[in-house]
Formats: sequence, C-alpha cells, structure tokens
Amino acid sequence: MSEKKHACAICGKKTDKLKTCKSCGRKYCEKCQSPSTNQDFCKDCVSMEGVVSKTR
Repeated sequence: MSEKKHACAICGKKTDKLKTCKSCGRKYCEKCQSPSTNQDFCKDCVSMEGVVSKTR
C-alpha cells in the first residue's frame, strides 16, 4: 500500500498529518508546532515577537 505523505513547510519532514498555522497559513508537522502555545501556530510565527500573543 502506498500512503500519500505531505511535506512540512517549515522543516520539510514527510508526514501523514499536517496542521495549518492560524497566522501564516503554512502547513506544518507536529514537531514544528510551537510548544509555548496550545493553539495552531507554527514555531516560526510564535518566535516573531508581536505576531502571536504568548499570554493566556
């Protein structure tokens, strides 16, 4: 069986499951989700100050 894998827009890793960043719209893998939020933001957007609020 051939499963279709998708590439993460941030790290390039091939995976079955990608999320879409609420800020930039890029598709990213679980590894590239920001650990500082429980929301659907990639680590690149959260690392840019002021793009995503880090407060809860």
